[in-house]
Amino acid sequence: MFPYWFELALRPQWALIWMVFGVGLPWAYAVLPRRHWRSLPLVLLLSLALGPMAVTAWMFVLGTVGGASETAALTAPAIFVGTAAIAAVGAAAAWIKRRRTAAVPAERVPLALDERMLVILIAAACVLRWVAAVWFPFWQYDPIWVYGYEGKLYTLLGYIPQDIGYYPQFLPLQYAYAQIMSGVLDDHVARAVFPLYHWGSILAAYALGRLTVGRRAGVYLAAIWALYPHVGQWATTGDLEIPQAFAFTGAAAFFLRAWLNARAGDVAARPYAVIAGLFLGIALWTKPTAGAFILGVGTLVAVEAVRVRLDLRRLWPRFQVALWCGVASIPLGALWYVRNVLLGHRAIDFPHPFWLTQAQRSGAEFGWPLLAAGWCARGCCGVRACAAALTAVCCSPRGC
Repeated sequence: MFPYWFELALRPQWALIWMVFGVGLPWAYAVLPRRHWRSLPLVLLLSLALGPMAVTAWMFVLGTVGGASETAALTAPAIFVGTAAIAAVGAAAAWIKRRRTAAVPAERVPLALDERMLVILIAAACVLRWVAAVWFPFWQYDPIWVYGYEGKLYTLLGYIPQDIGYYPQFLPLQYAYAQIMSGVLDDHVARAVFPLYHWGSILAAYALGRLTVGRRAGVYLAAIWALYPHVGQWATTGDLEIPQAFAFTGAAAFFLRAWLNARAGDVAARPYAVIAGLFLGIALWTKPTAGAFILGVGTLVAVEAVRVRLDLRRLWPRFQVALWCGVASIPLGALWYVRNVLLGHRAIDFPHPFWLTQAQRSGAEFGWPLLAAGWCARGCCGVRACAAALTAVCCSPRGC
């Protein structure tokens, strides 16, 4: 009835639904401040982040234990039981938060006509790119010989071989997840995972604008990102750039909201800083160049220290934001690099210098200085909005 590639792409959908909504959704409610529980884009963004984060972390444990004895520990029952336990803990945490915090009435403001048009265009682009992503097999060099290959290898062996180092495992383990849970070793099955991160990157762009300026800025930022042709090209390759942009932009969005909330005695900054740290952990679990976020945070702290003339009392609230973000990123962000050191590999494998040169030409290195300049000129809302927009647009997939 359907083309073979379409039927294959449908096979892992139940597992992806479980990963995002069964595992990710409870944890999204557990970590999001109660005031955002009625914000569908932010809840979906956190579900798309925390579900795969938990699934890949558990698969890493299984794969590492199996790799030590070369036994097949990455099986569908083991993965499901472990993720079900993680989901139960998240559901309990969300229920406790619901009991202990008061509901915040949602402000229902209808979308303007231009916003509705942009949402329709974004949805159409997402559908077309889903088709393109699952239609093609892996065809670019890195997805064929690194990420897609590792996913197939883990599916066949049932563990992560100890002689594998290189990049972290956020994406390869999800390629393995789709194939293990569906019982089919096939590129079209594995690639069914990839559109989730294109959608997540669009929601992250929305969150960047929504949390720093307003909903309208969020819709326009999401549209700029989603309809940018270069993004559309990378959204179908199966490479790391779109997942990295997703995690990096999510970290920036929540970090900036925490930064803006960080006033003396204002505890509302801490949850946002922790969420930013979780996104940073995912980014570091995807590609080591996510360390650029740490340099950006250090730049903002240094600029703030100069702005307050090294007054530690005034600097401390915003320094805490950086501290909480860093602490929250460590468990997942450092996992692969510690493992490599323990097994005698190099801790970090950076891209070939050619790719670093290409990234530097993208303009991404100007994002954080522009953002710092926007904060210093925060009296002018337009300047701050422009800085946020430039940060999102300058962070092209290859630049991230």
